[in-house]
Amino acid sequence: MILSKKSVILILISTFLINTAAMVVYTYTSTYLLYLGTSKSLMQLIVTIFPLTAFCFPPLYGFLSDKYQNRIVFLLIGTFGMIFAFVMLSLTRDLIFTTLFLFLFGFFMASSNISFTLYSELVEDDKKYVSYLNAIIVAGWFIGAQFGGIVIDIYGIENIFLLVLSISLPNIICVVLIRENRPMILESYNNRVNKKLNDLNTNVTEVENSISKSIYYGLFFRNFSIKPIMPILALLMISYLGNRSEVGFLIGINFFLQFFLMLLAGKIITSKNVKMFMVMGYTLSSLTIFGYIISTSFFIYFFFQLIFAFSYSMHWAATIVYITQNTTPKNKGQIIGYANASVFSGSFVGGLFFTLLLSFNPNYYMAMSFMIIFPIISVVIISLKFKPKR
Repeated sequence: MILSKKSVILILISTFLINTAAMVVYTYTSTYLLYLGTSKSLMQLIVTIFPLTAFCFPPLYGFLSDKYQNRIVFLLIGTFGMIFAFVMLSLTRDLIFTTLFLFLFGFFMASSNISFTLYSELVEDDKKYVSYLNAIIVAGWFIGAQFGGIVIDIYGIENIFLLVLSISLPNIICVVLIRENRPMILESYNNRVNKKLNDLNTNVTEVENSISKSIYYGLFFRNFSIKPIMPILALLMISYLGNRSEVGFLIGINFFLQFFLMLLAGKIITSKNVKMFMVMGYTLSSLTIFGYIISTSFFIYFFFQLIFAFSYSMHWAATIVYITQNTTPKNKGQIIGYANASVFSGSFVGGLFFTLLLSFNPNYYMAMSFMIIFPIISVVIISLKFKPKR
């Protein structure tokens, strides 16, 4: 059951716009920093700014939104804050100010991501509808990567932040019109809990304490390895292909396939196979890094982008379905915040480690070879420690 179809549709549109803009920033900021004359090692350090903000703030926003039972205020702060950051980024070419406003972008985007929590509450944690939101996220990534490359080819990398600003402005309308319906959400949840108490003889404490901490470690080590590589992936592809439109296609096809995989995940992931999907996703992540090291042509990159699509869709969809179905309105925001913090803390620490490797040897491929092992650590942790609720 959907508690507010209008708000659900608006959140889906808002999520699409935010993730389209964010993917343009995430994919092409490294190229923009090199355009400003930044060294490779410093560029790699700066692009870790976004993971740092996404690591620090989601648990805090989740905790506060749970405590005060108010999600919409964080959506408003995040929306207007990101637009402010994009305006300032489009007006400066100074490296220090660019770094500062990238930090603010990450800070406000972390606040905006509370929309995922509100959406899951409005659809009563139904895994089918949660998969729709996951699919919309990767659809935004596809459009951002694909058409971002085309627009930058035509108008130049110096206009990247004017592009993301134009994408983000319509989001104001969406967020202002969203209605949280908090009393209805709490009433609906209490009715479902009472039904469980009657049908399954369970208790609320069991539901609230059922999250396995192993998922956080799995997310951390997987993203420690692969996320630092993503900002330079476009650079690696350009060195062989030389055409940003082709690069945009290769990055975008990954997300295009993920759109359909996320929809499929909502139909086939259950408590019985959630662990298997996590393990397979982490295993394919390690294979993806190996593929990026050996890729030298369009078709080899294409193949391993398909592998990456499966790896991400498997582990992330399984994790989100597991979390949303085992949390309550009192802890959902904080738990999702912890999951996001695990992703981006891994990205941040991994980015620092990757930068350190580059400082000793500026060869990207040598540094990448050290990162293959970390998704395997995630596989070991999930295999030994994760016990899904039956």
